[in-house]
Amino acid sequence: MKKVLALWIALIALTAGSSWSANTKRVIITFKAGTPAAARAKVLSGIKGTAVSTIESNDQEKKFIAVVADVPATPKAAAVFGAFDAGGSAGASVTAQDDPSVASVEEDFTAKWIENAPATLGEAPFINNGAALGALGLQSFKASGSAVHPASIHSAYPWGITRVKAPSAWDYTQGEKVRVAIIDTGIDLRHKSLQGKVDGGYNAITDSEADGSYQDDNGHGTHVAGTIAANDPEHLMGVAPKARLYAVKVLDADGSGSLSDVIKGIVWAADHGMQVANMSLGSANPSDTMQRALRYAKARGLVVVAAAGNSGGAVGYPGAYPETIAVAASDWNDKIASFSSRGPQVKFIAPGVSVYSSMLGGDYATLSGTSMAAPHVTGLAALVVSQGYRGLDGPDGVLAQLQKAAKSVEGLSAEEQGLGMIDAGKLVR
Repeated sequence: MKKVLALWIALIALTAGSSWSANTKRVIITFKAGTPAAARAKVLSGIKGTAVSTIESNDQEKKFIAVVADVPATPKAAAVFGAFDAGGSAGASVTAQDDPSVASVEEDFTAKWIENAPATLGEAPFINNGAALGALGLQSFKASGSAVHPASIHSAYPWGITRVKAPSAWDYTQGEKVRVAIIDTGIDLRHKSLQGKVDGGYNAITDSEADGSYQDDNGHGTHVAGTIAANDPEHLMGVAPKARLYAVKVLDADGSGSLSDVIKGIVWAADHGMQVANMSLGSANPSDTMQRALRYAKARGLVVVAAAGNSGGAVGYPGAYPETIAVAASDWNDKIASFSSRGPQVKFIAPGVSVYSSMLGGDYATLSGTSMAAPHVTGLAALVVSQGYRGLDGPDGVLAQLQKAAKSVEGLSAEEQGLGMIDAGKLVR
């Protein structure tokens, strides 16, 4: 008997130009583990689809297989595959014959994954690179003396690094040899505070591991990298200064990218032995394929830390998935940032307002967002992994160790802070 499956597709308004024709829809078809190439080709042939790329895990069982394909945007294709209804209405639910090899189908959308937190206004300008901030779509941040922690302006030890007490762990561990993937816009490979820190990477947009292909052209990933692992006592120190970085470029110079490229980045990190991954990006739209990729990554031992989001409302994706550690943002007074997303999915809170870190062109900038909070926890996770703990869950998992070192912040609810603020000193005692 043939199964019948209801497939839901959210037709998302694109915030960046699509790379496919108005006569086609680009979809991600996720296949069940081990589905051979011939069976995949048969499915594509049945819907007159053209494969654009294949995302296939490198494990022996091929536990993650997805094909990105262009399919005709016609009623016939919709009837055969159940991806879209004849009228193309948003959020339509249709039934279709369920091929036994297919796990899920969804539209591959392109969006701007970096949410901009509002600037803090005041009088004295922060050190910043205006061109780089413009590329991020951000204004130059300003604040009065009463609104800004002075350490966030000039110190090589930004206030966030000291708030999580990272230096108190450094006599025991600095995250030596821990492989950390930054799934973002890339990393500035020439930045003086990150010299010798990047051991490799991958550009999911061009499907290349060539040296330089994962160079940052936005600034966001470089800022994240500095908070995690900068090792430059004269200019900037990160939480885990001896961690090894891998730049996984899934977003372009505008901070935009396709869902499929973000998924490629997750699978690449899992397949290449990354131990911790930072995802300071997000979308309001859930994705079955993304969650499957995160489940695969978790099974391979990858700990994924994600930004909760900057909407001030519900936690975005991937942070809302249980396979990640979602991080909310605090200010220097231990208050939740007004922009920080919140909800039961939040695991921890970390500094995310006026965070000073590296920027394109060898410069530095002070930015705000849960994108800035997440890398503090990523660095702390690297300190945990360096002591022999592995994976996300279980008594010897990273999450349990971070929980032991966390303390609730007075005046904040569980949905605002999760388990609280982590003290790096308690990770090594």
